[in-house]
Amino acid sequence: MTVKAKQALKKRQAELMQEYHQWEVMQTDFSFDEDFNYFCQWKMQLLDEEAEQIRCVLEMGCVNDRQ
Repeated sequence: MTVKAKQALKKRQAELMQEYHQWEVMQTDFSFDEDFNYFCQWKMQLLDEEAEQIRCVLEMGCVNDRQ
């Protein structure tokens, strides 16, 4: 994996974590709305899964061919 590719993945990972935090704050701010809470949880799970995939790629140093 090239340095440029690693930098791009790290940047994307940081963006995902920032977005995750924003959804976390909204979930707290709108805790009275059960449906919105479920939506926030779903969105946060998707973001976390993508960030986890990036962590795996960065640790392995290669891209998974199944994607």
